[in-house]
Amino acid sequence: MYTGRSRCLKCGHEFTEENIFTGCPYCKTDKFVSNLTPLYELEKTDGSRKTYEKMFGGKRLESYLSVLPFKKKRRLVSLNEGNTPVTELTRIGSELGISLYAKDESRNPTWGHKDRLNAVLINKAIERKAPGVIYASTGNNGASGAAYAAKVGMPCIILTVKGVNPTLEIFMQAYGACVVGVKTVADRWKILKECVEKYNWYPATNYTIPIVGSNPWAIDGYKIIAHELYQQMEELPDKIVVPICYGDALFGIMKGFAELKQMGFIEKIPHMVAVEDYGPVTKAYESHSSIIEPVESWGSVASSMSTVYGTYHSLYTLNKTHGLAVSLENNQQINAAQKELACKEGLYCESASATTLAGVKKLMQMGKIKEGERVLLLITAAGVKDTKTTKEYVGEIPESETDMKMFSDVLKDHYGIDLA
Repeated sequence: MYTGRSRCLKCGHEFTEENIFTGCPYCKTDKFVSNLTPLYELEKTDGSRKTYEKMFGGKRLESYLSVLPFKKKRRLVSLNEGNTPVTELTRIGSELGISLYAKDESRNPTWGHKDRLNAVLINKAIERKAPGVIYASTGNNGASGAAYAAKVGMPCIILTVKGVNPTLEIFMQAYGACVVGVKTVADRWKILKECVEKYNWYPATNYTIPIVGSNPWAIDGYKIIAHELYQQMEELPDKIVVPICYGDALFGIMKGFAELKQMGFIEKIPHMVAVEDYGPVTKAYESHSSIIEPVESWGSVASSMSTVYGTYHSLYTLNKTHGLAVSLENNQQINAAQKELACKEGLYCESASATTLAGVKKLMQMGKIKEGERVLLLITAAGVKDTKTTKEYVGEIPESETDMKMFSDVLKDHYGIDLA
């Protein structure tokens, strides 16, 4: 059960306060900050599936109350998130010589993995009697948070930079959130900080530099992905590949497995693999540094993950699991992976999710993922959120008259299909 305490990942200092959203003040510097993480008293078990089912049986969020950061047992608000499928990607996996799987988080209520975080966040905001929830977001997280706030009738403010993804802007507005555009990311954080510290609004997202990451209590919602993988797969993957911005899901999934290991249900934690477009965490990890310096950007189409900054809990996860990190070089890699997942496996995901396949291919070329390994991709969101990017490479739909010869020529010229 949740102890009511949290701990700094870096220096180990423990806290009882639940309003520390800017990282540990004891080891924070002008270049470094570590997030906190909630602490739990976990029962050591015999490790059997039967015992697991007894402890965590059921498919609702309440099934996992003992590993979620709530002080009292109660019925939780939910949109029936979770229980997303694991699909074997047989065609691509066969071509690569690995056993390749996808955990498809696009099946969540708002078509993305952020529902895991926000399911916990909205319930924690209720527990804290917050006047409302507040986000700095250009889309996925804000839309998810707006949906959960709508479910309970809680006010939701989303500070965004207009024009990044018009589809997601409408998505956020559709749920009735107070969506306000500001000129820069720094402007979002300045306003968010004052709303939290002066008016006690409950924050979902980061609002400080160095980057600390999202609300540490809400991040624990991602632990449930680890539990579902334990239930869904007879043998866990060797590697779990996650596209990262600030690495909240990467850390949360690892923490879920770490707790399963502590309780005796698994013997080892899968190696966690971080994929970035620009690579600040990759650079720090490869240089064995705890300081994550900002890097240069190159105009990535994967807007929901693009950042030149990184977080310490991403590094912590990679070090704890002896994981891997990789960054990409161009949009061609991302677009090709998105197209391949859709056309070969029927899995149309947003650009950020597609970076997982691009990252696997690069790591295999580097010899860091070997043939025969079991690898799982975390598909974080649906491609329908990202159609503008897709349209740029699929082109216009060809047209035909009712003349069959003309129709046959169109099929052959544009798609290489011969009716005969």
